[in-house]
Amino acid sequence: MGIRGKSNEMLAHAEKSRSRETPGCRVGDLSVQQPKLVSTELTRPSLIPDLIYDLRIQDGGSAGYYADVAAFSERLLAEIERRAGATLDGYILHVIAFLSEAPRSHGEYAIELLTLGQALRRYAGAAESTPAWVVKLTRFLFLLRSRPALLKPIADLLRAFVTRLFLAPKISRKADGQIHSPDRLPRLIQWLEATGEFEQEVIRLKNWRSFFDTLPQAEAERCIQTAAELFDWFQLEADKALGTYTRGVSRFLTADYARRGCREDQIFCGKEPVEYHLCMVAAEIMNRGLRDDFTHTSRKVILMPACMRGEYATLCQARTSGVDIQCAACSPDCAVNLSTRRMSALGASVYLVPHSTGFSRWLDRWQREPDTGVVAVACLLNILPGGYEMRARRIPSQCVPLDFPGCRKHWRNKAIATSLNEERLVQIVASR
Repeated sequence: MGIRGKSNEMLAHAEKSRSRETPGCRVGDLSVQQPKLVSTELTRPSLIPDLIYDLRIQDGGSAGYYADVAAFSERLLAEIERRAGATLDGYILHVIAFLSEAPRSHGEYAIELLTLGQALRRYAGAAESTPAWVVKLTRFLFLLRSRPALLKPIADLLRAFVTRLFLAPKISRKADGQIHSPDRLPRLIQWLEATGEFEQEVIRLKNWRSFFDTLPQAEAERCIQTAAELFDWFQLEADKALGTYTRGVSRFLTADYARRGCREDQIFCGKEPVEYHLCMVAAEIMNRGLRDDFTHTSRKVILMPACMRGEYATLCQARTSGVDIQCAACSPDCAVNLSTRRMSALGASVYLVPHSTGFSRWLDRWQREPDTGVVAVACLLNILPGGYEMRARRIPSQCVPLDFPGCRKHWRNKAIATSLNEERLVQIVASR
């Protein structure tokens, strides 16, 4: 088939993908009912102060959050379609016909456009004001940490100093309001890549840059400006709809974060509330796009973060086989044990993931087992990159954000046990 004929076919796909957007994993749409586990008092929001974000502010649970994010996601998709529907159709044609990428849902492409707008508004100014030698050095140090294990601590220490002195200070909390040109994208992409914090986002931005290279200059500039303006709209409206769940972010940035010294996670932990909001809607919309593939798999597995063990981590006797880590039921009240028992009753297996940096290693296995559906439970800031990676690997997947973060590595002086909305997890795993 020639490119012209293939383009007509891809346009048909774009229209079909837009028309079949479904509510997917909304709490109200999945009718599976399971008995609830009794929550302990330690999980109540009032007894855990200074949380970065908290999805349980309504009646001590996160059901209200899921209703709010589903409703706002509908508004967001409608606004993006109104402003940039034709741009998305052109982009879909490009990535499928010319970049040979497997089709995604129309909503997922909309999230990509919003990701582009966020990168432009949040980081383009920093990218342009950072000396080229700093970007090259930072990139070298990031690559160095993946070499022999002995070099990783040294590389991370040097990265922390370079980030503290040259990268983080360049990031303004005030959005970059310049008119954007495709000519700014290469430097932005290089800067994001050098930080090591935006691996999956960089892949998507490179695809957008490839698309803009096929357009006349004026049209490319118009598309880029639309992405930036959409992000401006999103930042304002998302704060109204979802800001109540992220009130702790600003407090953290102006207090705990501001007092920190040189740390390797400075850019990751320094993200603004709007970046949490983007991860919220990304989880909702990407779940919708992947829902059908996930439900048609014969086996379900859940990847659960080790931070859910809390105080039981020191006693944990989890069984390890290669990269697989599974609960040994050593502590009856451990949240991982309780969830593992409940998921086992539904025919699903639970695996522990010690830290997000090892997430890719766990995905290698499931990429080779296409009839396995994977549910990833993660902190909000890991949802978007994790979703992008699972989609790129063609893993039938869903994601569930932790109700709040609690690890010592990034967020707290003393770690606390994290939790999730288990009814949400049951609905995802058990629905057909």
